[in-house]
Amino acid sequence: MKYFPALLRLGYLLPALLGATACSVYVPMQNAAPEIRHRGEVEVAGSWSFTNRLEAAAAYSPLPHLLVRAAFSTKGSRPGPGDSTAYAHVNQTELALGTYWPLGPSWLLGGLLATGQAQPDALFRGDGGSLHGFVLVNHDPLHRFEGSYRKHSAELYAVWQPGPRVGFGLSGRLVQTRLTSVTDLGAPVQAAPSWRAEPMFFVRFWPRVTQPGLLQVQLALGASRTLGYDPLTAGDTNDPARQFKLGQAYASVGLALYPHVWWQHRDE
Repeated sequence: MKYFPALLRLGYLLPALLGATACSVYVPMQNAAPEIRHRGEVEVAGSWSFTNRLEAAAAYSPLPHLLVRAAFSTKGSRPGPGDSTAYAHVNQTELALGTYWPLGPSWLLGGLLATGQAQPDALFRGDGGSLHGFVLVNHDPLHRFEGSYRKHSAELYAVWQPGPRVGFGLSGRLVQTRLTSVTDLGAPVQAAPSWRAEPMFFVRFWPRVTQPGLLQVQLALGASRTLGYDPLTAGDTNDPARQFKLGQAYASVGLALYPHVWWQHRDE
């Protein structure tokens, strides 16, 4: 657990570097990277990020090298700086189909294709208290977002487990967002589909207090940026679609349970 203080500090620093917002209508879901290596294995996971996001997911392998996964995420309201009336709440769901390929006892490679939907409910001015240099003033445009938008993604991940109690991994997602049914102050938000790059680094621990492999602790750092978009030079301050393009970052703490390990020990 010696990595935790450094991850915690970076978790608060990265949003400032990337221009994350206190009130945001785009919230990246945590990359999946399930720790599944064989047919019949199950992963039930949950995480909490320092951006006030809760997430739960379940993954299962019905056939060798095939996995299915479902996830739900919710981000609670969070007041914007200098505006106690500002808030942003986002619920998301996601379904994925993927593959995994163990390479010996130490390496695991995998990939997933996912589709999902997000439902924002937010009220804030300007960029919602962003940290990339804009200052909230009275003439900043007021936003009141409602509705839903679609997300499609492709993810690749790699896990290296040098020992029985610790593992390290990298995951990368390419995400397309489509503002299918989003309104701002009652008016439809018009925008072409956009693409985001979402890398994640994670460290996993298997506590000694449980059966080997039954419970896992994960610390993760992730980020999300719209490809080809710079909020400092875009000149789109008054365009509500801007709010779905701003950069985001997160640090999270999670737990994963592998019930098949308990089933296997029970049957022995």
